[in-house]
Amino acid sequence: MGIGADKPFSMPASIDTARQIKKATQGSERIARPGQVVGLVVRFRSPDVQALSARNAPPPDALVAQLNSVAGGELSYQRAMSMGFHVFRFATPKPLSEAGAILERLRALPEIEQVTEDLRTSRDLTPNDVAFPTQWNMQSVYTYGGAANLPAAWTMTTGSASTVVAVIDTGITAHPEFQSRILPGYDFISDPVNANDGNGRDSDASDPGDWTAKHECGYGEPAYTSSWHGTHVTGIIAAAGNNWSGMAGVNWRTRILPVRVLGKCGGSVSDIIDGMLWAVGLEVPGVPTNPNPAQVLNLSLGGWSPSGCTSAYEEALNRVRATGALVVAAAGNDDNESAYVVPAACEGVMTVGAIDHDGYRASYSNYSVVNAVSVSAPGGDISYYGTDGSGIYSTVNSGTKGPVASSYAYYQGTSMAAPHVSGIAALALAQDPQISPELLYYSIYLSSHDFPRDSICSSYAETYLLCGAGIADAYQTLLTVMGLQPYLLVTEYYNVDIRHYFRTGARSDSAFILAGNAGKGWRDTYDYFLAWRDASSGAQAVCRFYAKGPNSHFFTADAKECEDVKSYPGWVYEGIAYYMKVPKNSVCPSDSVPVHRLYNNRFIFNDSNHRFTTDMDVVTRMTQAGWIYEGVKMCGGGG
Repeated sequence: MGIGADKPFSMPASIDTARQIKKATQGSERIARPGQVVGLVVRFRSPDVQALSARNAPPPDALVAQLNSVAGGELSYQRAMSMGFHVFRFATPKPLSEAGAILERLRALPEIEQVTEDLRTSRDLTPNDVAFPTQWNMQSVYTYGGAANLPAAWTMTTGSASTVVAVIDTGITAHPEFQSRILPGYDFISDPVNANDGNGRDSDASDPGDWTAKHECGYGEPAYTSSWHGTHVTGIIAAAGNNWSGMAGVNWRTRILPVRVLGKCGGSVSDIIDGMLWAVGLEVPGVPTNPNPAQVLNLSLGGWSPSGCTSAYEEALNRVRATGALVVAAAGNDDNESAYVVPAACEGVMTVGAIDHDGYRASYSNYSVVNAVSVSAPGGDISYYGTDGSGIYSTVNSGTKGPVASSYAYYQGTSMAAPHVSGIAALALAQDPQISPELLYYSIYLSSHDFPRDSICSSYAETYLLCGAGIADAYQTLLTVMGLQPYLLVTEYYNVDIRHYFRTGARSDSAFILAGNAGKGWRDTYDYFLAWRDASSGAQAVCRFYAKGPNSHFFTADAKECEDVKSYPGWVYEGIAYYMKVPKNSVCPSDSVPVHRLYNNRFIFNDSNHRFTTDMDVVTRMTQAGWIYEGVKMCGGGG
């Protein structure tokens, strides 16, 4: 598939949203690294001009002059290129932001089919950790098809100490790979026997070991040595890299928040939910508030649920999303449908399946015929190949019962796959701390690279995404995040009680609604579109109004309409909502998409409400339901 394909969403979002995000990030797609832009690579729309490239000939002088004029007189033709492209050079290299403005203008020319930056490239960052050569999971996708493509990503960022990833697991043992970046955590295991540390809940999130005797977890269950599961997960996310020692994790600078919810024989849903809420800074009775809220929650755990996501998990996850955090969960290791594993089955969760070193589904990994898996990531497959090296190498402890000494080991599982994605998410947050959890989700999802063509994961791609959209790709994710930096996501909510729609680009509004503070009845429609963060690129301010009578908001990017509404009785101007482009004669600029406005025609009942959407299927359904179509009123990003 790759980023260029239309992928069904496991997060129930509009396919329109996917297309807009992909188009908005075309300029940053498949480029080498952020740095100086030395020129532009252009493919003209005319087949005759593309044929000139194949003959190693330049485009017509008139086209070259037109490009140079639109670019401000700074472009010169350099050479023909493969695939019908021609290469142009700037007189002096430009920063990506400056070149982006020129790209915007060139993309509006009808003579151009495609134009992208030509960046100065550098070698991948290959860390010097002694075990790195054995870490197939961290290598380039060109070396191992199942790798997470980290060396190229590390040339862009190795992480930031401002990001916090919560590892909601068995607790963590001290390890030199990450010990200096461990935050004060909490032990949420309420059953002292299950906790195995002599008491119930306390502020010590270290892992005392989870070894069990035969039959201890049920008749017929064998004895187990301690797993050090949370420590292994943490190493994948955060082991220090390029320090001539041990291994390299995905993110070398992020801080880790240990939240202990699993002990002997597992853990309870009630403890897990409390741990999730505490991890993002929400209050839990009898527990001190967490002063270091996490932006990413890793849950390498799950339980079987015949009805899918439970109401308790659903409410908890909405509260977590309200804080702006992304939840990453393991799909499960039962070689079965992940739609019955929680929290993996819940909406808004980035659910991760496991693949082997070649990119094939791991023999044990859960899958989904209802798009309940978001992406796959390296989980290893020792069960199939029979060798440790086919697993995932990470940090553990050498103790068979209690902790003894820091060590390393190969494990397999979707529990190992999920932390790759959590680490990638933290890398993305280091690059753009303002990105919303929804855009972060889409960036990882849409940037995933393809499964092998003969893989079962590819076999059903036209019908459903058995193993998710693809294999999580750190490098492509960072490029996508970079391309999305001019934009913000405008989300939509619907109230089932008053039958009103509401749009917002503000995280504070979404947080207020998702936390239940706006009252009951609000639902996320997952009908999103892109707006601009500021007035750059020719975007105009969108005025936001509120009327108490109908309890409804109204938005307009038309300056005259904005001034008119300010004079309407009962309507209060609330400021600038976001920035959008304005259509001319109902036609949007080529770099944008039409946003349609519909009206419920209930003014006489003091119940006016408008809906704004980019989706023509929504327009059709709404007009059939009696709403009035008012035309294209603004233009969103991603055209």
